[in-house]
Amino acid sequence: MKKDSESLSHNCGYKLSDLRKTHKLTQAELADKLNISKSTLGHYEQGLSVPPPQLLLSFSDFFQIPVDYLLGKCTCTKEYSRLSDKFCDNVTFGDIINKLDELSLKDRQHILHLLRIMKRANEK
Repeated sequence: MKKDSESLSHNCGYKLSDLRKTHKLTQAELADKLNISKSTLGHYEQGLSVPPPQLLLSFSDFFQIPVDYLLGKCTCTKEYSRLSDKFCDNVTFGDIINKLDELSLKDRQHILHLLRIMKRANEK
């Protein structure tokens, strides 16, 4: 159990540090925006402890990412609230996920392959 909590704190800390740097903020600037001390933020970023639930929510809101990303439960950095955003026509991103969930593994793999082809074509 201790190993799991150490892994969680290290993973969360790395992600917090990376997000802060991506947003071009110093520890002092981010700490000030979230009303915590710089040393507390430093402890979180070093993986010495995991932020309490309310602070995880604050980080999530500030960086517009799901808490699950900070906790290592997903790799998606898009806020879950975007699931209700329109994908196209009258279809939401959430609708797309639900439809994908109904497909067989083979069909999902085909769709993923097509998406990769389309992405490469758009990069040219």
